[in-house]
Amino acid sequence: MNLNVPFDIDPQHTAKIARLSILSALSRLTMSLTQIALPLFALAIGRDEAFYGFLVAAAGYMQGIFLFPAGWFSDRKGRGTAILIGGSFAGICLLLIPFTTDPLFILIIYGLSGVGTGFSRTSIDSLIADHTRKGDERTRSYGYTTAVAILAAMFGSFFAGYFLDPVAFPYISIEMLRYAILFWMMGYFRIMTGVFGLYSEKWLRQNGNDGTVIETTEDVEPTFLEEETTEKQDTETALLFGTTQLMMGISSGMTIPYLIPFIYAAFSPDPIVLGSVPAIANITLATGTLAVGLFSDRVGKVRMIGSLYFLAPILMVGIVYSPWFLLMLVFYVARNAIANMNRPAFNSLFMDEVAVSRRARAFSITRVMWQFPRQTGTLLTAFLLAYFADIVEYGKLVFPVAMLMYPISVIPLYLAVRRNARIRIERNRDVLPYQQAE
Repeated sequence: MNLNVPFDIDPQHTAKIARLSILSALSRLTMSLTQIALPLFALAIGRDEAFYGFLVAAAGYMQGIFLFPAGWFSDRKGRGTAILIGGSFAGICLLLIPFTTDPLFILIIYGLSGVGTGFSRTSIDSLIADHTRKGDERTRSYGYTTAVAILAAMFGSFFAGYFLDPVAFPYISIEMLRYAILFWMMGYFRIMTGVFGLYSEKWLRQNGNDGTVIETTEDVEPTFLEEETTEKQDTETALLFGTTQLMMGISSGMTIPYLIPFIYAAFSPDPIVLGSVPAIANITLATGTLAVGLFSDRVGKVRMIGSLYFLAPILMVGIVYSPWFLLMLVFYVARNAIANMNRPAFNSLFMDEVAVSRRARAFSITRVMWQFPRQTGTLLTAFLLAYFADIVEYGKLVFPVAMLMYPISVIPLYLAVRRNARIRIERNRDVLPYQQAE
């Protein structure tokens, strides 16, 4: 196959990307429903933004604890099995939440749902990498699957806000019943994700090469540069990429979970309007993600990521200091796209740098180094909101400063890529004389 020709005209590849896109969309749909339902649910049971922060942090910590074991399990037992376990466990937890309004029980059950997320998250990303070729094809594939997932998230956040608005479905007069239905929907979609993930992996293995075959059957004669990396090199790569994630994690944790509560407190929109905020933002994000997936290999993945992250703190200033809701919405839409549309470039870049056989484990290291700082930032903000600060005043002071970490975080990623390129060149220089002699 000529990789200079757009590969999406290949029917087999199109079917493969369609299946992976549906899997990504199912996974993302639950997250988008939670984005609106969870903070409003915390307020509906008489709690505040701080309790919502504790919920997010609890699930994030549990996800972080189980990410590496889940990655090891995924590499050994298969991506589909890991996705099934993760989706089923998280789904059952979400199904249980509506049966109580006890804060401690809700905190425990929602926290445990993070275990399932830990199993699903890295396995889905690794499954995409396993069945795509290194380079432009893989980046494009991440672009397509992520864009479809974001469009599903757009529907999810809008539907959650619409469903919780009293004007929608007026025959549902009990407020808690609306939340119960949403949580049951979340649980159902999580379980569906697990089942679909298991059968998707089986279908992909039956209808295409797995990652090991793809990485070793290029159309050109393989060189030393294309050979598998060492375990030590993969670990060091994961730690450097993880340092980027760590820096972003603490920044993101102090800001992103609280943006919707900030908007709700600062502008008092109706639930349907509040749900429309991330829905509108996801339209731009889906377009931007697809553009990154299609063009970042030409621009340069590291350069693309750095350029996007440079704008994040500037746009955050616009969000927190906008005097009007519509102006804030413009900045929110732009910041959401700029800070998140790099995922195809980041995932493809990382998967290109590590060996197939250690992909999920290596990726889980970066996710662990994201999760714990992310939840620590969220937890820190929850304590500050509970005892010291109003969320609007806190957001104006802290959100823009925290976002300054985004452009700085690109440095370790850049160092990892340069280091690996240098190692490959040096090792290739050592082997080349022997190849010529043969």
